[in-house]
Amino acid sequence: MANLDDEKLINQELFLDNPGRKIISFKDSSWGELILPAPDESTGKAKEGFRILVFASFLLGYLLLETLKELERRNPGKINIVGLVTDDPANLKARISAEKRIWRLFDMKKKVQLERVMIESALAFGIPCFTGDVKTESFRKLLAGCNPQAILVCVFGQILDQPITDYPAFGIYNFHPADLVSHHGAGPKPYEDLIARQAECSKVTVHRVTKEVDAGPVVGQSPPINVRLKNGGITNDVLVINDKMLVPIDRMAACMVSELVCKWDRGESGCLEGLNFEDLFPQEYKDKLMQPIDEDIPQAELPLLDGEVEFVIDPNRMPS
Repeated sequence: MANLDDEKLINQELFLDNPGRKIISFKDSSWGELILPAPDESTGKAKEGFRILVFASFLLGYLLLETLKELERRNPGKINIVGLVTDDPANLKARISAEKRIWRLFDMKKKVQLERVMIESALAFGIPCFTGDVKTESFRKLLAGCNPQAILVCVFGQILDQPITDYPAFGIYNFHPADLVSHHGAGPKPYEDLIARQAECSKVTVHRVTKEVDAGPVVGQSPPINVRLKNGGITNDVLVINDKMLVPIDRMAACMVSELVCKWDRGESGCLEGLNFEDLFPQEYKDKLMQPIDEDIPQAELPLLDGEVEFVIDPNRMPS
């Protein structure tokens, strides 16, 4: 049985990692808080560049954040991650549809671990982290203070309202692990849909965020991803499928952010209308995605960045 001390445990561990961190609570949010990195964690953080705010959690969101961090490291003055907004599954008051989404598969100990890893990843890089209600005046002020030019979303449990979706000049985009173009897997259980259909393949879809869940205009999709096991069957373990579906997240994010930054460099603004990931991925990588799933048990390790991803932004290599 979970208890309200689980979030306190996360905070205690965060302070043990660095006692200079600061936690701020807001009266108009019934759960969560703003967690600020310690001064020594913020010294090397980018202050200039294209400003990106991240709404993300779980393993897919973790891989997205790690990708953006590497892009910021490799491209000084080009990218500035201004904040992370993440799920708070360790808090019983959090309204994040925890019983309908991926969090329902974990006990509280694992939820605490996954939440802490996500927050730690942000703070250690000098990124502020917010875990509370985004439909509050306090968050509106935080959003204005961050002033993001784009927002990237990946596994986030709150429905975003119009003041958020209309804010960034370059758009707000969600990475969803389902083939939305074929009208499959919208909503909180994309893998269950895939299993029910006994699908052979799926895709990760990037779409613009609107008030309707997973219904915004599609910007692009990954190449097909084989979700079958080596024996040709399909697993009923959604975490095994998740391990395969998260694979292209880093490449897709790197390509997409590169295009956004190049657009900004050219003095343009506005949302991305389309991005052909098929043309941006080498054939050997597309072949890799079509290999069957190797293991029929979930991975125990955090996802690592693909060492072959191009993290240096080169305007000459991106579509104009």
